Amino acid sequence: MIEQRKHVRRFTAINVDCYSSDGSVQIDKCVMVNISKGGLAIESKKHFSIGEKILVSFNTPESQEISVMTQILHSSQGGFGTLYGAKYHETDLQKLSALNNYLLNYFNLY
Repeated sequence: MIEQRKHVRRFTAINVDCYSSDGSVQIDKCVMVNISKGGLAIESKKHFSIGEKILVSFNTPESQEISVMTQILHSSQGGFGTLYGAKYHETDLQKLSALNNYLLNYFNLY
C-alpha cells in the first residue's frame, strides 16, 4: 500500500496542552507525536470526538508559545492512550505565521 499524504510528517515527542475551542478550559496534557504543514497527531488519555475543535499549545526550545486551533479528523489506538490526527483550523494570521516559522526552522517543512 502506497501512502498518499499531502504533507510530509516529522515525528516528535513534544508535550502539549490541549484546551477547549475557546481556550478557557484545559482539557488535557498530551504528547504531539508528529507534525506537518497540514496538521499534527496527539496522543491522549482523554476522549475527543471526530470533528471536535481543540486548541493545541506548546513551547519552542526558545520558550516561544505556539498555539493553534485544530480539528480532530480520526483516531486510533496509541501506545498509552488514543492517537488523534488533527488538521489545522486556525484563522489568526499571526498564529499561522508563528507555526509556519516553527515548521521551517525546526523541521525543515516549508
